[in-house]
Amino acid sequence: MRLIEPINPLVLFTAALLDIVIGDPHYPFHPVRLIGYLASSSEGWFRRITIPERAQGILFTGFVLIIVVGTTLLLLKVAWVAPPLRIMLEIYLSYTVLAGGALWREVENVARLTGEGKINEARKALSFLVSRDTEFMGSEDILRADMETLAENTSDGIIGPLFYLAIGGVPLAILYKVADTLDSMVGYKRGPYMDFGWASAKLDDVANFIPSRLTALLMALAAWFMEKNAIGTLEAVRRYARLHESPNAGYPEAAMAGALGVRLGGPCHYLGEPLKRPYIGGEIRPLTLKEISSGILLSKLTFLIALLLALTFLGLLYP
Repeated sequence: MRLIEPINPLVLFTAALLDIVIGDPHYPFHPVRLIGYLASSSEGWFRRITIPERAQGILFTGFVLIIVVGTTLLLLKVAWVAPPLRIMLEIYLSYTVLAGGALWREVENVARLTGEGKINEARKALSFLVSRDTEFMGSEDILRADMETLAENTSDGIIGPLFYLAIGGVPLAILYKVADTLDSMVGYKRGPYMDFGWASAKLDDVANFIPSRLTALLMALAAWFMEKNAIGTLEAVRRYARLHESPNAGYPEAAMAGALGVRLGGPCHYLGEPLKRPYIGGEIRPLTLKEISSGILLSKLTFLIALLLALTFLGLLYP
């Protein structure tokens, strides 16, 4: 048996079910938190090396990747001596890289607080989901950022992990999660991480190239099942996806904006400075709590379609 191979469909199904039912509870030894601890504790080591910041960041990114993926491979290899233990480990690690359940709950919570007029609480809840500044956001800005993170994380937290689990199993999915985590921590394109975070940002760009575009296509299909405008969804992707400063995030955002007929993007504040961003999507209807609910349903259907496709593909490999 190879260490890196497509995951068993029963393992994937069980992990996906756990993610939907339990979500992603916060506890100190969650694998993604451990990746974050490793990154934050080791960053200073590489910043003290007397080489250019970009080179520091390359070494830092490579170090975290080698430690995390290497540890994963070692654990899986050791677990092979007891097949039930290996299956349980694969289910657990697969479950931890999926983040759909937590995403839907947190997005819904921000929308609920906004609808109840608890703006300060909504800003605080949103600050855990986005990297931009939230302290001066009004209700419309909060809902827009809430839907943007829903769209982007449908790709990063659901379709991306599913894709890599399907083609390479747990090790490849963990590698993807490392790229995603490092990008969220140091992969900023301005401020103190302009050069140090370059390698992490580029790694994430490469890792998300296929998942982001696949998410847009799946969202169009999900929109059709919701009796939304699937063709309009694809047209919005064609028109607006490349306007986003990220080479990938614009695809799921444009797809969601097109499917629901809302406008995302626009100016915001980032690291204390105003940031001009283009709008994504045409504003056919105003962004309200109803559209957030529709967006969550769209994300769930996208996940379901992707899961069914992945299980079908894996079923052909594991007859």
